[in-house]
Amino acid sequence: MNNLLDINSAILMLLPLVIVFSLFVIFRYIKKRSQEEKERQTEISFMAQTFQQLLSQLKDKERELERLKRTAEERADFVESYSNNIIQSVPSGVVSLDNNLVVTKINTAASRILEVKPDEMVGKSYSEIFFHPISEIISKREPLNRAEFAYEVSRGRRKYLGLTLSPLFDQRDNQIGYVLVFTDLTELKTLENQMRLRQWLSSLGEVSLGIAHELRNPMAVISGYAKMLGKKGYDFPEVRAIMDEINLMNRIIEDFHSFSRTVNPNLQKINLKELLEKAVEHLLHEEGKVKPSLKTGEIWITTDEVLLKQAINNLLQNSVEAMPEGGTLEIEASKVGGEVEIVIKDSGSGIPDAIKDKVFLPFYTTKESGSGLGLAIVHKNISLLNGKVAFESTDEGTTFRILLPQDYS
Repeated sequence: MNNLLDINSAILMLLPLVIVFSLFVIFRYIKKRSQEEKERQTEISFMAQTFQQLLSQLKDKERELERLKRTAEERADFVESYSNNIIQSVPSGVVSLDNNLVVTKINTAASRILEVKPDEMVGKSYSEIFFHPISEIISKREPLNRAEFAYEVSRGRRKYLGLTLSPLFDQRDNQIGYVLVFTDLTELKTLENQMRLRQWLSSLGEVSLGIAHELRNPMAVISGYAKMLGKKGYDFPEVRAIMDEINLMNRIIEDFHSFSRTVNPNLQKINLKELLEKAVEHLLHEEGKVKPSLKTGEIWITTDEVLLKQAINNLLQNSVEAMPEGGTLEIEASKVGGEVEIVIKDSGSGIPDAIKDKVFLPFYTTKESGSGLGLAIVHKNISLLNGKVAFESTDEGTTFRILLPQDYS
């Protein structure tokens, strides 16, 4: 019994110690867990902070990359725009084609020279746009350094072009197509031809003048004898035929003189409208089948009235002869900058392609009774007046254009 009491007393004495020890252990455990939790929270906070810093750095890098991308795109757009501006500004025509010979791009000069709108060319095959000989040159796919030829841009309208065809490569040196570059040489060729023609006409004029002088004497003798036969009553058809031929030859000789003599322009200020009105009035009086129309305002021009009047009358006569069954004849004058343009358009059958290069040559004619000097005199007179004359012709008619300085100098 005493032992049991001793045990109970010991238990009662140890119980507070056990409780204290248990509380201590629990406290230590809780403190350790709290410290571990705190350390874990600190670690998580550090990781979160580190992640936020990395995310912020990534955002900065992303913004920098976006800025660099925009800069690169702006630079690429600038380079492309700059290159495109250069191509669009050059006076030569530039046409690019892909490997299937489909047009991909055309500049302003090419559109102007070919007289075709860009949207009518881009996306189409070369064969739908170009004619002989450009179509044949492109179809061969062979580089061409330089070629000059006449090219018909529209019906009856030809231009002289200088052309180059080259392969087109990308940045990796892969061929992506071809580039066609051409220059309008029409005005240059016209000036060259006019210079050669002037030199030739000058030499020919001297020869013509000598021939005309030599022909006058025997013609005068023949004419005299024919007149004597007529006065004596020998009015035979043969005599009349001789006189008709003599009169025709006299008219040709007068043309020779007009063509061959050296002329210094007699300059004066004239009213072009009045000159054209008189020419049309004379035409109406002489030819009833042709219906002329005149469009012009008051235009004063300093030039040689006689030379200009002769040139215009010859052109009007040529137009009338191109319409034996009658037709319409349009005459128009207008100011173009410091120049005056006179346009004479008929509705005749046109000038055949085979003789278009010969119309201004002296003594060349397709008419039975013509001397072949009418258009040669036109060319000579307009050249003397520092002007240019050209024409366009189709089977629907012919248009002559005279361009003169408004103030001859």
